[in-house]
Amino acid sequence: IRANPVAQAARHVVSRVLWSDTGRRGKRKYHFGSSRYAGAITGKVQYDGTRLRKETVQYIRGFDPAQWSADPIVTVVEGVAYRQGEVIDTTDARGRVNGKQIIADHEAFDAVVNLAQTLTSEADKQPEGGVHERDGYLEAVRRLEAVLLSDEVAAKLVGNQAMDFCKQDGITEIEESVQATDVERKLNDMLSKDEVLGKVAIQRHPAFIGCVSNFSNFLDLFRKTLRNIELGVPVVILSRSNTSQHCYRWFQILSQLMGVFGVPQHLVSFASLSIDQQRQLMKTFPKSPCYFTGSREIAKLIREVCPLLVASTGGPNTMLCTEFTPKVAEAVRMSACIENSGQCTALRHLVSPPLPDAWLEKEVFGSIQTVDSSVQSLEQNGFYDLVAGLPSEGPDNKKPGYIPAHSSLPIFYREGAGGALPASIEENWRRVYLDVTSTDKEFLSSDGFTRSLCDWLIEHQPISLSVNGPLDLALRMWEGSGLCVFSWGSPEGPAALSCQARPQDGECFGEFPPRKELREHTRFPVIVPTPTPGYNTNYQAKQLEFVDSLAPIAHTVAFCNPLLDQLTNGAVKGFCKVILNYLVDAATGPKRGAGARSCLFGLQRPPLGAGKTALVCTESTTIDDLAPVMLPFYATNARDAYQIVVPPSNASLLSALSKLPSKPAVKKADGVADAASYYNIVHVSPMSSFPLVGHFVSLYISVGHCKSVKGDDDAFFDAFEASPKW
Repeated sequence: IRANPVAQAARHVVSRVLWSDTGRRGKRKYHFGSSRYAGAITGKVQYDGTRLRKETVQYIRGFDPAQWSADPIVTVVEGVAYRQGEVIDTTDARGRVNGKQIIADHEAFDAVVNLAQTLTSEADKQPEGGVHERDGYLEAVRRLEAVLLSDEVAAKLVGNQAMDFCKQDGITEIEESVQATDVERKLNDMLSKDEVLGKVAIQRHPAFIGCVSNFSNFLDLFRKTLRNIELGVPVVILSRSNTSQHCYRWFQILSQLMGVFGVPQHLVSFASLSIDQQRQLMKTFPKSPCYFTGSREIAKLIREVCPLLVASTGGPNTMLCTEFTPKVAEAVRMSACIENSGQCTALRHLVSPPLPDAWLEKEVFGSIQTVDSSVQSLEQNGFYDLVAGLPSEGPDNKKPGYIPAHSSLPIFYREGAGGALPASIEENWRRVYLDVTSTDKEFLSSDGFTRSLCDWLIEHQPISLSVNGPLDLALRMWEGSGLCVFSWGSPEGPAALSCQARPQDGECFGEFPPRKELREHTRFPVIVPTPTPGYNTNYQAKQLEFVDSLAPIAHTVAFCNPLLDQLTNGAVKGFCKVILNYLVDAATGPKRGAGARSCLFGLQRPPLGAGKTALVCTESTTIDDLAPVMLPFYATNARDAYQIVVPPSNASLLSALSKLPSKPAVKKADGVADAASYYNIVHVSPMSSFPLVGHFVSLYISVGHCKSVKGDDDAFFDAFEASPKW
């Protein structure tokens, strides 16, 4: 993102918000894309999972399946297990009974509620700008975490997940836990230091953890639970309706280690609840966040009862290829079949020239392996085998419109010819289904088709787009879309997969809902790595008023002073200065990753050519309401990507905007009549709290990474670093 054209001294090849030094005031620490954030990503932590793989197989081979029935899932509050209630069977990913669960009765449910009420009352008493009295568990949790990541204990985490979810490669998840949590610990340390200095206040209302099945060890145990409790934020882990055993077992291991290392048991509870009980619990505590990874449909339902939901949602991951080569066939096979299509980054949509006869059947899926259990994959270092017994359709009961892509295995596809993009794609979790959009090769690379494909990506918002084709095609697709994960590879190899991102190397990861629907599903987009407690951390109004009175803004954004001078609320004005100083540091063009692949990450403009963002005001909207939302556009080279919609009756706001020396785009209208023509629509409202600026800005502009799967790829760096999308 480059400077406001009014203020810039020279045009730069790499777009950015400033062209000189930022000064120490600009170092915005743990916020995405900042210099300190980039500095925390070193790629220096190495991991060898050879011994862990061996110990995991031994653990599974020696496991007694009766254990999960003899020791059922129960509600545990402050170390006390509640064993009364309805007893139900639990099932694994194959739908087979693998243990017992006791759904909480009134006594157990009340125990969860009573502890949450006590913790909520204590959080409400937290002194403004001060550190909570229950903070201070960081060192003990870090020692505990080292034991969790030891091969002996990690083998149980991986083994339980393999038996319950039928996960084939839990080893890589532990590798990510070791390496990515090293980054997130550094970010958590920075956040904690800011709280000690009185700059922010971490909210310590109990956080609800909605466990995910396929990545629970990293996402739920390490990111959501440990990073919260080490800063004194208590968590309540919610049971799942299926494959819940491995989540409860990591809770048990954690609880035991908390006793060993002196971490109070009130910090982690397990709630074995029905869905109705979970909704009632979240509705009772509106100040509590919920951290959830799962489908958009479920996230939307949770958001109804939990206003502070922070959700990661899936999407129809897409691959674009221009040639049918053995490397592309391998990339499609690995991407579509990873974890039996049970990974959030599994390929759902292929865009290509017309499929050659039997190409999917022979070249892509003809060599697919089948295993009797996930332990075979662990032994063979596999991750994209088909696991026998997982629920699947057969040739005679496949989903309508799909045809077999294999002579005997449950793999199906449908092809939309002539460039017809699918109106919708069902995820088909743990089932290998592939949608194919095919069109003439020349048309495939045309501006008209790539624009329509970019529009489709914006509407459906996959997690990832991988392009195996020419560099200029990859660049156009990245610039015209707004995905968090983008990979470029070559049909001749190495080819890009849909399922490759190492956040510990700067390949920042996120599962975002479509922009226009984002607030229906989550409070903020979730980026990995980030410090999880930061999603429920606020700046204090008094601190922001102090910023307003004393802190200057960098000279490179001094053109914003006429806007700031019109603000009457000192806290809002201070928050705007914090936003500007963040942009001065973070919006300076891309940062390079630290891994083996060639990676760029950072703040990006909204997709180029995708329409504007409408900032929709009402007749009562003030300049104080509008300014924070306006600044990520007004202060950067995204200023041509937004429009302020103001009712003609709001004369005071129109007058305030007319006084700005660099006139923003203003449309006098009562709302937006042509919503489809806009990339995003934001309804402006007064600031009720002041969240961390990194999360706030991510609501309005794009964040994520792009990469070449080759290392030291100068051609990639030359083309992508020079893009006006930064």
